[in-house]
Amino acid sequence: MTLSDLLAMFDEQDPDLPLVFRTADGDIGAGYHVTELRHLNCKGIDCGGRISSWDEARLQLLDGNGTNHMRVGKFSAIVKQSIAALPELAKADLLIEFGHNNNGLALMSIKKPMVHADALVAPLNNAQAFCKPARERQLAGAEPTICCGSVQTAKRQKSCCVADDQKTACCD
Repeated sequence: MTLSDLLAMFDEQDPDLPLVFRTADGDIGAGYHVTELRHLNCKGIDCGGRISSWDEARLQLLDGNGTNHMRVGKFSAIVKQSIAALPELAKADLLIEFGHNNNGLALMSIKKPMVHADALVAPLNNAQAFCKPARERQLAGAEPTICCGSVQTAKRQKSCCVADDQKTACCD
């Protein structure tokens, strides 16, 4: 989901609804604060030896201990003002940085917000690590494999963690 996607969903809602971010550990505290919106241009190499580039938008939230949750309209205004200053935020994949009671900072994805009990609730899920080559093979309909030492349902292939001429698959 991008910030543009999120704004489009928020534009369909009552701007006076409280916006509540919810994790598996509970709701963000009332009085939370948007501390930063950040655009990152990332470049990485995966365990299959492939180099890729992508853009990310990071929204950092500071847990609150106030009396009211931020309203949808106020949150949307903050995001729109940020996109006006940094247009590249709009189309980048969005990740949320948050930790309950401001202890630690987890990287989370956001799911489709839904109205629940007179508030707009935006579910947050912890981001998870995955093997990009195995995921791409699965999405392409290839025989499923799990790499990096786990059980595989397909024939085990040579490691990508060896000399260039032997890189054919995921790490053994």
